[in-house]
Amino acid sequence: MQKQRNPETVQFTLFRDFFYQKSYNVMAFYTKNLYLVALLDFFRFYMAQQLHDLFIKVGELGGIQARTKLSVLSKMTSVEARTLPDTTENIKLLESCFQAIVREIGKVPTNTSNSGTVVIDTTTVIGAKLRKHMNVAADIIAQRHLYQGNLSDTAKRITEALVEAADVERASIWLYNDTKTAIVCTDLFVRSNQTHSNGVVINAGDFPVYFKAIETERTISANNAHNDQATSEFSKSYLTPLNIGALLDVPIWANGQMRGVICHEHVGGVRQWTSDEETFAYLMSNVIGMILEHLEKN
Repeated sequence: MQKQRNPETVQFTLFRDFFYQKSYNVMAFYTKNLYLVALLDFFRFYMAQQLHDLFIKVGELGGIQARTKLSVLSKMTSVEARTLPDTTENIKLLESCFQAIVREIGKVPTNTSNSGTVVIDTTTVIGAKLRKHMNVAADIIAQRHLYQGNLSDTAKRITEALVEAADVERASIWLYNDTKTAIVCTDLFVRSNQTHSNGVVINAGDFPVYFKAIETERTISANNAHNDQATSEFSKSYLTPLNIGALLDVPIWANGQMRGVICHEHVGGVRQWTSDEETFAYLMSNVIGMILEHLEKN
């Protein structure tokens, strides 16, 4: 008999896919960028089903924790699993990580029902977070004036949205200077005191490892920013004075060029960024890139 999926898991999966499909439709409508639309169409229909199915299966077994663990072990997000090709190498990598998690779940204490069935109820929490992501993304994408105003005002609106959606203390947008020797803060929003600031400059020569990382990685998910290879350079001068424990940074691309980075800064200890948080940050970086393209055209 074919195993049936947990209805709550299926509902969550459909809800997630609905969110990203709606985001795709709205972005395509407002940007009217035919090349981008064609690219999104390609990724939307050419999915790596076997890789993505492993993320669904591990989610059914252990919820968001297991999916996050699979992302960490494989260095592949659930969205990347839908876009990467089903090569033998990719499948072998993800399957080995999947089996490791299956063995690990058997050793981790879990709640059980009276019948002894394992009960892992994360659907409500996951759904609430995803609804927040969807609402914030839809709100930003639907505000057509963001594509028509000045960059400073647009950046302020987006950083305010980022701290809310990601539940972080600080969020910022940094863009390269003309010579690409530094990134300049376009806007930094601090949630606790509701303040905006800008103008801080970070020179590439002072943080070479970080600058190399943002040019080559899709996301920098530093759960422990002090120890992560890409962000540890900031430990003494930036992270420690501000009590920042974790960073989630995503490059901004516009007109085929890496233009800067959006940064989510978690104040406090370490934080395990989830694959859905990484995906939302990646979506927002694309929105910012499209806004840059639109503003520069006009």
